[in-house]
Amino acid sequence: MRVLLLTVFLLAACGPSGKIAESQRQELDKAKAVQQTVDGYNQQLQRSESSATQ
Repeated sequence: MRVLLLTVFLLAACGPSGKIAESQRQELDKAKAVQQTVDGYNQQLQRSESSATQ
């Protein structure tokens, strides 16, 4: 009985995870794009600060 119950829970957990994983993947891609933008801005800011101090 415990094995059957455990199997049912595992199968139920596997079912919708593809949809959840897809939405999480999209959010991760968005976050990576934002991080690249922020990193680019920080590099530009550091360059301008270092040129201003020279």
